[in-house]
Amino acid sequence: MAEERGILALLRHRNYMLYWFGFLISNAGAWIQSVAQSWLVYELSDSAAWLGTVGFVRAFPLILLSLIGGTVADRMPKRRILYVTQSVQMLSATILGTLTLLGRIQVWHVVLLSAISACALAFDQPARQSLVPQLVPRSHLHAAISFNSIAFNGAALFGPSLTGVLVPLIGFAGCFYVNAISFVAVFIALALMEMPPHVAGGRRTSMLQDLMAGLSFIRRNPVILALISMAAVTSFFARPYQQFITVFARDVVHGDVGTAGIMQAAPALGTVIFMLAIASAPNIQWKGKLLLGAGILFPTALIAFAWSTRLYLSLALLVLVGGLNMTWQTTLNTLLQTNVRDEMRGRVMSAYTMTALAFMPLGQGPMGVAFDYLGPSRALTVNALIALTWTVYIGLIRVKEIRTLP
Repeated sequence: MAEERGILALLRHRNYMLYWFGFLISNAGAWIQSVAQSWLVYELSDSAAWLGTVGFVRAFPLILLSLIGGTVADRMPKRRILYVTQSVQMLSATILGTLTLLGRIQVWHVVLLSAISACALAFDQPARQSLVPQLVPRSHLHAAISFNSIAFNGAALFGPSLTGVLVPLIGFAGCFYVNAISFVAVFIALALMEMPPHVAGGRRTSMLQDLMAGLSFIRRNPVILALISMAAVTSFFARPYQQFITVFARDVVHGDVGTAGIMQAAPALGTVIFMLAIASAPNIQWKGKLLLGAGILFPTALIAFAWSTRLYLSLALLVLVGGLNMTWQTTLNTLLQTNVRDEMRGRVMSAYTMTALAFMPLGQGPMGVAFDYLGPSRALTVNALIALTWTVYIGLIRVKEIRTLP
């Protein structure tokens, strides 16, 4: 009997589905807060630069703490780490909602709370990503990572759209409280998982030695180093576009918060379509070519979006942008996961977290300034061209082995 693959096979892994549904609900709350928070900051400051700064400050905790977070993920039970990190993010959302409800909210409050959440995320992401290979067999890993993207971006289909409905009903503060409550789903999922006891493995090395060993492993592996560099450049120059969809919604297509919510949801629709196709496919044996194709087409589609002034055309292009972006991300993630040893996975994935997650908000600050000085269309085009050039150089010229990765 042939082995089941794709989504049907994933449904048979109880722990993975608990993980998936818990984060689906939590991600919906996160998207509701993201859109409401961006609109609130833009109303308070009337500046794209401040909008970028909120994301920009998130980069520093991720850069400073992600490698430590990865080392912790390799040494401690991942479920215990997630209990702590999710609690911190839940508390941050609650404080943000309370300040807004009391009418005391200022932009610097949002900046500070974003930084605190990023500190938790630096430990959360390596633990969460390195947990997935413990929940599914290796042959289902690409499908599982793709299906994870559906949990995040599927939530973005209705999360941002709900924001346009919820803000008039419960205000910005209510949206932040909704996000805080959504973390309960993750706690329930983690509690219901049946995981084997964590085995410490009798380590005799210090955390610093473990961290240095991880960095040495990455440096000596040209393919891993190339993949992480691609994640860094694309995340810094191209992926911050999502933070500025509010600018395009208000100033380019002349919409309101409801328009911003719909535009935020469009990339998520593209992600769901593309990820369902990947998750349903047999085990893809040409992931290197898929990575480069998506890495080239993603910034190309982003340039087309930058110059669109019509809402429906912009929405169609955002669907394409979202699908290509997530195809690139999940394929790169899978290639990293399948090319490292289990004992190094947390540290390698923390380097990916530092680049894929930290460099994106780090790029939001300069992109926000560029938006104010060059205008949204020119600024986004310049950034996308840089990402496109680096992908072509690394993948087609510098490290040609990437094209042959299975």
